[in-house]
Amino acid sequence: MTGDFDNHSDQEKELVQRFENSLKSNLEIFFGEEELEDIVRYYHDHLQYKKAFKTCELALQKFPFSMEIKLLMAQSLLFMDEVEESLDMLENLNNLSPNNEEIVLTMANALSLLDQSAEAIILLNGFLPLAEDKAEVYYLLGNFYRIEKKDSEAISCFKEAVKLKINHEDALFQLAMMTEEEGSFDEILKFYQEFIDQDPYNANAWYNLGVVYNRLGKFEAAIEAYDYALLIDDAFASAYFNLGNALMNTNQYEKALEAYQNTINCEGSNAENCCYLAASYEKLDQIDMAFKYFKKSAKLDPEYDDAWFGLGMCMIKKKKYFEAIHYFKKALKLTSENANYWVGLAGAEYQLGNLQASSEAYEEAINLEPGIIETYINLSLIYFDQNRFEEAEDVIKEGMEELPEEAELYYRLVVYLIKTGKYKEAFSILENALTLDFEKHILLFDLMPELEQQKAIYKIINQYREDFKG
Repeated sequence: MTGDFDNHSDQEKELVQRFENSLKSNLEIFFGEEELEDIVRYYHDHLQYKKAFKTCELALQKFPFSMEIKLLMAQSLLFMDEVEESLDMLENLNNLSPNNEEIVLTMANALSLLDQSAEAIILLNGFLPLAEDKAEVYYLLGNFYRIEKKDSEAISCFKEAVKLKINHEDALFQLAMMTEEEGSFDEILKFYQEFIDQDPYNANAWYNLGVVYNRLGKFEAAIEAYDYALLIDDAFASAYFNLGNALMNTNQYEKALEAYQNTINCEGSNAENCCYLAASYEKLDQIDMAFKYFKKSAKLDPEYDDAWFGLGMCMIKKKKYFEAIHYFKKALKLTSENANYWVGLAGAEYQLGNLQASSEAYEEAINLEPGIIETYINLSLIYFDQNRFEEAEDVIKEGMEELPEEAELYYRLVVYLIKTGKYKEAFSILENALTLDFEKHILLFDLMPELEQQKAIYKIINQYREDFKG
């Protein structure tokens, strides 16, 4: 179950409410078998498995021979991690109703949860010729083969699932993940190209091809594939959305904005597409429009942390740092493990002169995601301005370990070392910096203009200048 709360009609919600009111009032329950099944499924979709199980118990008092309610009870037990009890029920149901597809699929999942994936594979392979939804059986087989580390068999099963149901998103995702892990993109590209050769007007095939190109970082090829999908189906919301992402990756922000707007036109507004539309406005420096759509995204889903972060970035660009801090903290309350959120907060705190809060936020960002260059540079500046010279040097050295090819870190360390009188170490680091990227040596004079009067510095630079020209 996916927990898709929006799939339930108002009538279903009213049914559940009426059922719960009856329980609270200790009234005799007058609900039909199908109504009780709907109530259990509602609880499953809302991850309320204990309520689902209790409802099954009550339902079986009225309908003791209902196979469907017994199956729902077994599924409830499975969701509650009562796997062995669930499997016992399922085996009994399978004896009563052999080759019932939903029972067999649930049994396979139960076996897998008991670390019996090999048995699940035998069960599904035996059932496959009788299955109505063969695509789903192949998909489950692929998952179980993955668990057994039989990757070639898994890929074959995922391919079969896609052949039978070309828009099977879970199978497509698994294929993309596995080919990415193995680096076998040529094989998957050929697989999708075969689809297109057989049916050139299949929008899903072009879309899937675009997804693979996107994962390869071949954004122009991805854009072309999405464009073909949209020529065939001009209401293909996912193709518009992914097209927008590929266009953003190639800095085509106006076209990306149009693609995201088309996504909304096709599927209506939701937190995700409004947030991405806002991001394209932000890239175009249309901050008021960006703020409007980030705000709409957060309103549609108050737990969509990217929207709150986007609002914070808009406030940074408007130099409204108090408001920025408010929004960054909202994002961090939802997702404290995102380093970029801490970097945003650190920048806003710094602008308000809250150096301690800023340095703590930068430190958190470094702990979460080593390798963001601005965190090392900005944190070192805070330490240096507070005369915490050793700490400033240590931060830059830590950055150099993570980003050994970033010459800017070396040049900055040279300045720090000179300012603290460590000339011998500074000259050694300077030689490394000049070797890495000679042209960036002008950073030295931007950071410390008085260095232009230092003859020793000029002598070293001139030595490397000859090598650079040569």
